[in-house]
Amino acid sequence: MRRTGLLTATVVALTAAGSSPAFADPGHASAYNANGIRTAGASVLACYTYPTTRDINVTRRMYAIADARNVSQKVMLGMFEAGWVESWLNNLDCGDADSIGIFQMRPSMGWGTYEQLRNVDYQVNKWIDVALPLESKASTPGTLAQMVERSAYPYRYDQAQATAQKYINEAILPYGTIGDLWTRSGGASGSYGSPLAVQAAYTATSQWVPFAKGAIISSSRGTYGIAGQMYSVYNTAGGKSRFGYPVWETRTGMTSPFGTTGLKQGFVPGRLFWSSKTGAHVIKWAMTPTFDSLGGEAKLGYPTTETNVSVDGTVVQRFEKSIVTRYKDGRVVVTANRVMSAGPVSASPNLR
Repeated sequence: MRRTGLLTATVVALTAAGSSPAFADPGHASAYNANGIRTAGASVLACYTYPTTRDINVTRRMYAIADARNVSQKVMLGMFEAGWVESWLNNLDCGDADSIGIFQMRPSMGWGTYEQLRNVDYQVNKWIDVALPLESKASTPGTLAQMVERSAYPYRYDQAQATAQKYINEAILPYGTIGDLWTRSGGASGSYGSPLAVQAAYTATSQWVPFAKGAIISSSRGTYGIAGQMYSVYNTAGGKSRFGYPVWETRTGMTSPFGTTGLKQGFVPGRLFWSSKTGAHVIKWAMTPTFDSLGGEAKLGYPTTETNVSVDGTVVQRFEKSIVTRYKDGRVVVTANRVMSAGPVSASPNLR
C-alpha cells in the first residue's frame, strides 16, 4: 500500500547509495500501475507523496536491532539521521530509480534483492554492517551516514541530528499497557526509573521492558511490575526461567506469628514469598487454597521450603510455625514445625 502525506522537495530528498536524489515531483513516473501493483523493473520510480513523520513501528525496530548489536551512539545516531533524511523513517516501497526502503537502498547497486530491501530487519542490519568498518573514520554521526549513503547532499545528515535524537529517545519508551503502568507510576522519576531497553518479547506470550529499578511485564494475565526489593529477589531466586511473568502485583505480606514481615507476589508457578529471615520460597498454586484457608502467613508463618507435590497427589510445605500436608482425598493435616515452634497449630481432617 502506498503511504500518503505531502513532501516538499525543498524540505527533504530521497537518496540512495550512489544515486541522485529523488523529489516528490509529478515529473517522475509512478511506482505503481493502475491496479496499485508496483511496476516491476521500471527504470524511473518515485514517490508522489508519503508521510511527513516517522513510522513508530519502524523506529522501534531500528532501535531494537541496533541496541541488540550493541552499536555505539555514533552508529545509532548516524543510522537515524540517514533514515530521517532518506525516508522520514518510513519503510517506503518507492523512490528515485529503484531506491526503496528506510535508507533508499538500491537493488541495482548491490544492497540486496527487492524482497530483502522491503524487510526492515534486513535493511537495518545491512546498514549497520556497512557502517561498522567505517565508524572510526567518521568524525560525526552525520559523516558516518554520508559514508554509508554516499549522497550528493552530504551536509543533510548532520543537520538532522536533533530530529534523529528525538526519535531515538522516543523509540525506547514503553507503550501500550506497559507504557500506561510506567506513566502512572511516575515515569522515569517513579518507582521503575528509566527504561534500559526497547519493549520486546519476554516469553512466547508476554512482553516486557526492563527499567533501572525494576521491570514491567504484560501477558494475557494482565500487566504487572516487579520493582525494588522484590525485583532483586526475583532475579536472585531464578528470574524468568523459574517464575515466568507476574500475575499480580507486589504486596506487603502480613506479619507472621514470629513477627516476620516481607513481600509476596503472584507468578506463573505460584506465589513468591520473601522475608529477610526466611529467604525466598514459592507456594505453588496446588497449596495456596489450603494455605489461605488456614490463615496464610499470619497464622502459619512465611514458607521456609518449596511446595512439594508428590506423584500420588500429596502436597506438603513447611512454614515458620507449621508443616501443612494436603492429601489427594482432601484431608489436611497441620503439625508443628518443631524447628521453630513448640506445638501443633490445628488439624482439619476434612478441609477441602
